[in-house]
Amino acid sequence: MSDISFTQEGKSISIVVNCHAESPIYEESELLKAHADSTFYKTYVKKELLLGILESINDTVVEIKNGEANPSEYRHEFAEVKDAVVSIKIANDKMSAKAQIEMPWGGKIASVDTIKKECKYKGLSFGLKRSKVEALLENSFDAHPGEIFEAVIAVGKDPKHGKNAYFKPLVELFSEKIRKPTEMEGGKVDLKDLGDIETVKPGERIFQKIPLTVGVDGRNVLGEVIPATPGKDAKLEVSSGTTVDPNDHNVLLANKEGLARLIDNRMEVDDVYTLVELTPKQGHVKFNGSVIVLGDVSPEMKIIASGDVLIAGFVESASIRCRGELTVLSGVSGKALDEPFDDRKNNCLLESGNRVNVSFANHVDIVTKRDVFVHKQISHCNVVAASIVVGKGQVPRGKIIGGHYFISKYIEVGHLGAPSDTVTHISMNRTYDVFKQKEKHFWDQVEQLQLKLEKWHVKLSSLVQEDQKVAVKFEIAQLENIINKNINYRKTLIQRRREYMENVVVKVNHSLYGGLNFRFGSKVITNEARKGPSIVRLDEYQLVIEPKN
Repeated sequence: MSDISFTQEGKSISIVVNCHAESPIYEESELLKAHADSTFYKTYVKKELLLGILESINDTVVEIKNGEANPSEYRHEFAEVKDAVVSIKIANDKMSAKAQIEMPWGGKIASVDTIKKECKYKGLSFGLKRSKVEALLENSFDAHPGEIFEAVIAVGKDPKHGKNAYFKPLVELFSEKIRKPTEMEGGKVDLKDLGDIETVKPGERIFQKIPLTVGVDGRNVLGEVIPATPGKDAKLEVSSGTTVDPNDHNVLLANKEGLARLIDNRMEVDDVYTLVELTPKQGHVKFNGSVIVLGDVSPEMKIIASGDVLIAGFVESASIRCRGELTVLSGVSGKALDEPFDDRKNNCLLESGNRVNVSFANHVDIVTKRDVFVHKQISHCNVVAASIVVGKGQVPRGKIIGGHYFISKYIEVGHLGAPSDTVTHISMNRTYDVFKQKEKHFWDQVEQLQLKLEKWHVKLSSLVQEDQKVAVKFEIAQLENIINKNINYRKTLIQRRREYMENVVVKVNHSLYGGLNFRFGSKVITNEARKGPSIVRLDEYQLVIEPKN
């Protein structure tokens, strides 16, 4: 029988050593092994007491061996029973919480109820997942005493922000229909077959506003509400050709027969003027509505329309202006002017307040508020637009050869330039220049105000009476406030301009040739050698041409 045993009283475990003349001088390892071999092996040894216990036992044994003391039983607290420790850690954003379990030392294991109780103490009242708690407990079943496990057991609910109000046409728009040519047998399409030109009728539902949604509030794990941001509202505008549906104030009805046309978020119903062709015999066209020419437009003819213009045939050296979308299903061609004037370089003009769509263009001035889409090729043209895409499909492979392009945001094309290194000028500064003009306006204001400020300071230095000084100081303070506002407006514009220009890009999907001059902001670069698929963009204020991944 071993001289070392252990007893329990409450949660305290004591070591009991029978000390006599035959007792050995004990090592620390012997005491720990005795504990490990006992029924209390899972309890927590108080190691900070070990050295004192060991010294006391061995001192007693030595005294007995020397006859200075009688055999005795040494007893001292050695270990303790510890229940599992559960702690809850709530994330800084309060959107999640972890449970940490320190395994028991011979005491009670953690349970679902233990964790729930700790959660309640910490104020955790939302998003607790019983399945996650059970999974954590299951992972800890075979763990060793003192081992620590943790896992996320509660997750808050993010707010579901509201959606903005938006609009949708309830009829097929002709401007969309013409982008889907009639398919013939064998999968080919007839670009000139427009199908039926369907007009809307009085009383027909043509446009609908989908109201904003307010969203759904979220909650963090403490149960605190995280308010959802409601969507932004938008006004349903009524035009001369529409009226509000008396049965549904979110719907517009046509109040006359005509061609439905969408301008941003406003629906118009245009009168339609249809011609078989436009020649000197018909004369120039100026029409308050949309114009459709089923054939060609002869040289020197003019069209001015307040709506869309659609030409199914070919346009040669003509001038076409409209506020809506301008589409030429065949090509457009002109000639270079002997003497360019007023930003005009060619005798053929396409000008649109919306988009311009053409099959191909040669020596044409194109000016549009929005985008230019070219089916095949554009050569030696003078283009002002938000963007230009040349080619069909997801990866356009059309061609840009020669000309001047003044663009706001992006160009995407298959081939840019020509093997003969045709000179092509591309400036991506259309919006950049607008920013710079506004920045200059604010700086001019600042300079003018600073001159006034200097005059007030001179006047202040010459005044003696206090009431006059107070009045002048007030004027100075007002001026300084306005100057600071203008400086801050300008700083904001500069930051917005830089952020905008970071997203301006030219994408070339096949070949980039020599003879190309690029301008992005104040940066200029010339490409002198043929390259493969490429990207032209600003990188850390440097204009670079890099391979397209």
